[in-house]
Amino acid sequence: MRRSILTAAALAALFLAAGCSDEPEARRPSPTAATASSGRPAQAPAAQAPGLDLPKNAQILVAETTGTKDQELPAFTPLEGAYTLYAACEGTGKVAIVDRDSSNPHPVTCNGVHTVGVVYEDKKPQHLTIQVTGGTSVWKIAVVSGNHQS
Repeated sequence: MRRSILTAAALAALFLAAGCSDEPEARRPSPTAATASSGRPAQAPAAQAPGLDLPKNAQILVAETTGTKDQELPAFTPLEGAYTLYAACEGTGKVAIVDRDSSNPHPVTCNGVHTVGVVYEDKKPQHLTIQVTGGTSVWKIAVVSGNHQS
């Protein structure tokens, strides 16, 4: 009982910790960028989830993973009794992170908002799933050991 209350409280705090940020200047196209020639219309590039800006020298538990549909993340064990999730997405679908030991989805805000949150948990294997509903979205997530909330 105590674990589920702590997990629920920690995951709730995780998703309340989302912050906004603009796309970095380096990713914006140059106004003088080359355009398609040969008479064919240029295809629009597929949407990509923004970068996650992980802390340097952090112990990576789940490397940056990108997807467009439901996916189970590899199991990981927090080394310090806590882990920090970094998530971002772009698109029209709704993206959520679900602890497979619970059925309570925790939303990730898409389109320019990065989600960063710390989950305090025992040093035992963690099992997370990414869920996409109601449209299409490209998501990106990574997990690092310890509290890296800033």
